[in-house]
Amino acid sequence: MFLSTESRGRPPRKPLALQPQDLNRALEPLREALRSHHRSLEKLENTLRGFEEALIGREERPERPQAQQRGGEAGGRGPELLSITDVCQELGMGKSWVYTRIQRGEIPSVKLGRNIKVRREDLEGYLEAQRYNPAASEPASE
Repeated sequence: MFLSTESRGRPPRKPLALQPQDLNRALEPLREALRSHHRSLEKLENTLRGFEEALIGREERPERPQAQQRGGEAGGRGPELLSITDVCQELGMGKSWVYTRIQRGEIPSVKLGRNIKVRREDLEGYLEAQRYNPAASEPASE
């Protein structure tokens, strides 16, 4: 149990009248600790950014460039597959929003290994189905 100084029979302490140089000297260890924490947080932030860039680079980089070349050599173009990042950029939406629509089946997708891809024509079909037509949604006025 914490006891105040008054309960032990001593009078309360008077605030110390510190001179500015004494106050600066007393605060220096706190300042140094804050600088140290700030440096640590900057290192952590830089490391996380590097990790994020590595993940984005891996997602945007084709897994097998040979597969794209073979599709072009066959004369007919295969379906254009978009990464999740591409879909986000096309729609102007975030990854969690896109993943939610994919999980619900609203945006058709293809899973190739660990990668999820969306055919461009499926994305265009999704967009067409989402077209907003205010005239069709308003009740007819009489």
